[in-house]
Amino acid sequence: MLKPAKKNLWALALAIPLLAVGVAAVKPRAQPQTVPDTFWADRRAAARIEARLTHPEADRYRSRAPAGGCPVPAEPMPLGPLARMEAREDWGGIAAAYALEGEWNQAASFLERLPASPERDSDLAAVALARGDHERALRLLDGALAAKPGLTQALWNRALVFREMGLTLRASELFEQVAKRNEQGWGREAHAQALALREATLERQRQWKAAREATMALVDDPKAPLPMDAARQLPGTVRGVFYEAVRAAPSKERVLALLPLAKELDRVQGGSVLGDYVQRVAKRDFSRRSDLARQYAETLRAGQAVPEALLDRARLSGDEDIYLGALLRTRKGTLSHLKDTLERIKRLEDPWFTYVADRDQAFKEVSDGAWWKAEQRLFGALQRCRENGLSVRCLELEKRLAIFYYDMQRVTESEQHARVLWAGARQLREWELEFSALEVLSQVARSRNDLGSARAYLEEWMARGPTRSCAWPHVQLAHLHYLDLRPQDARRELDVAAACADNPMEPVFGATLAELSRSSSGAHDVEWLSRVTANALAGPVVQAGDRVYADYLEGRFHLDRDRAKGESHLRNAIKEADTLPRGDALGRESWALSYSSLAVDAGRAGEFPKVVELMAAQLGTPVPARCALAASVHAERTVLVALGPQGEVKGHYDDTRKEPFARADSSRLVPEALRKTLSSCDHVDVLAWAPVFGRTDLLPSDIAWSFRLGRAHGPRPVASAQAARRLVVAGVEAPSLLQLPRLPAWTPDAEPGSAPPNVLSGSDATPSRVLESMADATEIEIHAHGITDPSISGASLVVLSPEVNGRYALTADVVREQRLKGEPTVFLAACSAGRTTALQSTEPFSLPAAFIDSGARAVLASTVDIPDAAGRFFDGVRRRIHAGSPAAVALRDERQAWLARDGRAGWTRSVLLVEKAD
Repeated sequence: MLKPAKKNLWALALAIPLLAVGVAAVKPRAQPQTVPDTFWADRRAAARIEARLTHPEADRYRSRAPAGGCPVPAEPMPLGPLARMEAREDWGGIAAAYALEGEWNQAASFLERLPASPERDSDLAAVALARGDHERALRLLDGALAAKPGLTQALWNRALVFREMGLTLRASELFEQVAKRNEQGWGREAHAQALALREATLERQRQWKAAREATMALVDDPKAPLPMDAARQLPGTVRGVFYEAVRAAPSKERVLALLPLAKELDRVQGGSVLGDYVQRVAKRDFSRRSDLARQYAETLRAGQAVPEALLDRARLSGDEDIYLGALLRTRKGTLSHLKDTLERIKRLEDPWFTYVADRDQAFKEVSDGAWWKAEQRLFGALQRCRENGLSVRCLELEKRLAIFYYDMQRVTESEQHARVLWAGARQLREWELEFSALEVLSQVARSRNDLGSARAYLEEWMARGPTRSCAWPHVQLAHLHYLDLRPQDARRELDVAAACADNPMEPVFGATLAELSRSSSGAHDVEWLSRVTANALAGPVVQAGDRVYADYLEGRFHLDRDRAKGESHLRNAIKEADTLPRGDALGRESWALSYSSLAVDAGRAGEFPKVVELMAAQLGTPVPARCALAASVHAERTVLVALGPQGEVKGHYDDTRKEPFARADSSRLVPEALRKTLSSCDHVDVLAWAPVFGRTDLLPSDIAWSFRLGRAHGPRPVASAQAARRLVVAGVEAPSLLQLPRLPAWTPDAEPGSAPPNVLSGSDATPSRVLESMADATEIEIHAHGITDPSISGASLVVLSPEVNGRYALTADVVREQRLKGEPTVFLAACSAGRTTALQSTEPFSLPAAFIDSGARAVLASTVDIPDAAGRFFDGVRRRIHAGSPAAVALRDERQAWLARDGRAGWTRSVLLVEKAD
């Protein structure tokens, strides 16, 4: 009996440790089955977000009930499950947990540990959306959906971004796409979102259309009811058409029948202007006015411009209101009838038309080159409009200012006014103005290189129905896709545009076609390009710039098919453009694009010395023999050529760019092999055109280098310290409308043996006095505010003290017109004063380039915002130059000294130097 007992004892002894091991082994396996389920259920139940996450547990549907507007403190995050996920390196799970709690910074830090994937980008887009960064969110989501079209979470999040941007019809379409996937819970909510957004948007359209139609009916039907409710709900829309109804009324009785509507509009908007207007017109002699009113009504019904005969008859009749209406609808142009228009508006004393006077006068001032007067006029009109409460007219002024600033390349201000227009048009249900806002916002976003937002605005424009142009949005989308280096998408949109009956085959269509044809040719490409160039050269008057652009399009199109033919057209475009005034924008665009096309084509052929010759010719500078870098970027293609200390040539050509250069890290543009070729140079001359010109990270900060532009007329005369003429502009009093903070005073130190500087400050630092003093200066320092958009590479201007007429800006175009006889070195200690346009189709449009063109030998400027201490940095560079260092060496040495002693001096790496060749 003992033997079996002993055997059992040994079995029991062995079983105990095994049991212990089993318990230890079972518990960790059991935890994921229980704790995580409870954890995720709790997290989802307490979720504070509307975005969808790609983590399977975090994405299970949960209904979201409104919290009554009361802030609810976040639940403490249980540490146990987080620790277990961390042990497994489940960064996605931790990120999802934090995201559900609305802890976006924590979520982002863990998402960034994950390898790149569509899922990660979709979740990062949710973070960007929560932060209000719609641009980044769209870029991430577009990439995620391009890589994985079936990623429903990304589609849902994209719908949310569109909704938050106010692009509600397109958001509705995206939500419907989600709803069709029939996910539990999500499908029902997506459909509800789509329905609510669509109905709310289309209701605005219905109300606007009904108000216009009901008021326009008064022109044709004497029995049409007065739209009294519409006058209360959309007074701006009704008032705009009301004037037409009065002008078209053929009898005193018809005019007086409109009096109740006039009084209702006066009650809503204040005053008695419209009632007085109706009473005044009713007293006219209708035996003479009646026929004039009928003719006016006929042109109104037909949607035609007023013919000159009717315009003359209205002017002679003394019926001021009909004459003004005819003036505003004539196609003869704003400027040709400006005097008459202003006189009639002044006599009317109707604030509704004050906007028209300000708009037309501003247009005339811009055409005369006095843009600062136009800016002051439009801004002042907007301020008065807001005080009087004429809301629709205020939105019209917002639109004019948005377009004005866009044309001035001041994209920040343009976007500000466009956004106010967009929000105000939706609030007031002004459907037509919503279209205007979408067009401006799309153009602004494209100029900021925010191509995702530019597409989004166009998609909303298209979602609003086929009642407007068929071809225009598709052509614009094709061009955006080309800029975003998505040739297949661009080709698809171009083909759709070509099929539209209203496609005018304009230059932007031809430009996109010419670029796409090198990667994917279509059966009709030759025919389409011929139509574009024929249209450009058709008509009674063909501008010289149109001819040059047609030559460029032919050259760009044929360059990859028939190189000799393509080169011939491009060189002819350059030759003809050189004969045009510099202000011919289309001619200069053709000139710049022809040069860049030839340069990258030479790189493709391995003809690297030819690249250097072309770049030097474009920049108007001598062909360097040594220590130079030539760089050209054209869409997806890049060519770089380095000339070493002994003149050795090292070239690099690449046509595989996948991301637009505007978003690229240019510090990696120059390959290491080319950098080594340049490493032993005492300093390097960089030959580059837009979009490379102005990039301050092309070469390391410990290399002395500068951009070369232009050519000096001879060796610089050696001037004594006493003969030097130093101009310092500081203590500027910026105009109040810009709301800029006052800068610290800058007092230049006296230098032994040197003549005292000419200091312009306060009210003396006006553009005219600064320009006059610059003419014979040998050294110029400007300490002032710079205005530009920090999110783009847009050309800046320097803010000076305003003149009596309101002019305050020192801009590139004004500087370029000056002649700087002293061949000065210029120091622009202003925020972003060196920023350059990012568009390849333009020349390097910046203050440094303009100063070089007007005679300066060298210009230093920052391409980023700078601290108050920047004045000391520029002064340090200046003193090194005085001590005998070349400008590029002085800049490098001062930068290195600042970086060595101050970790916050990283901004010094963004100081640009542009020099003329001796």
